[in-house]
Amino acid sequence: MPSNMKRIQFELPEDKVAELERLMDEGGIKTRKDLLNNALMLLEMAIKERKEGRTLVSVDEKKNRYKEVLMPILSSIQPVR
Repeated sequence: MPSNMKRIQFELPEDKVAELERLMDEGGIKTRKDLLNNALMLLEMAIKERKEGRTLVSVDEKKNRYKEVLMPILSSIQPVR
């Protein structure tokens, strides 16, 4: 393993592992590493948007409705002024 690489290992309940595998399947993701990289990319974007004072939403264009994306980590991020 290259010296700039770190190994991370953790345990999850079986139901969470099944959830990860389902998400990988639905997203066409082959490895858990790729799943984690995708999740980190999305979280990084979400935090950046919150720091800029924006609200993350899911938009239903057909019904002209939106729903705020709620996650505990995002509620702790304060806009940078």
